[in-house]
Amino acid sequence: MVEHKEEIVMKRFLIYIIIGIGLTACSDVEFSDNGNLDGFWQLSRVDTVLTGRSVDYREKGLTWSFQGKLLEVRDVWKVYQDIVMSFNHTDNQLKTFSPFLVYREEGDWPIDDTDYLKPYGINRLEENYKVLELTSSEMTLESDLLRLHFKKY
Repeated sequence: MVEHKEEIVMKRFLIYIIIGIGLTACSDVEFSDNGNLDGFWQLSRVDTVLTGRSVDYREKGLTWSFQGKLLEVRDVWKVYQDIVMSFNHTDNQLKTFSPFLVYREEGDWPIDDTDYLKPYGINRLEENYKVLELTSSEMTLESDLLRLHFKKY
């Protein structure tokens, strides 16, 4: 009976050590503080700034996802290549830059051709947007060429 109690005490001690190590490791994790920008956004409509032409994108399955300092643009139907890039969001400005094609097994490849970016509403390797609207459920971004409308999920 004494050995049984000692085993229980030892197991509890090991569990507390493991929890302590886990909490210490978590304290080094960088948490994102991007406010309403953080999260998963579906590109729902694209307007051409010069002509006012509007195209419904809801069925295209193109998404933007913000977390920390990274933006991932993804096609849920896998027609277009997934891309990760850096971004800066200050005041009512959003800048995207340093895009990479996502190849999980081989490592990510830097992009030097904007054709990969254009389906997502990004026309330059470094693109600047005005943030026209940013709530917990809707976002509207405008570059000099396009106005992008998003719904948050």
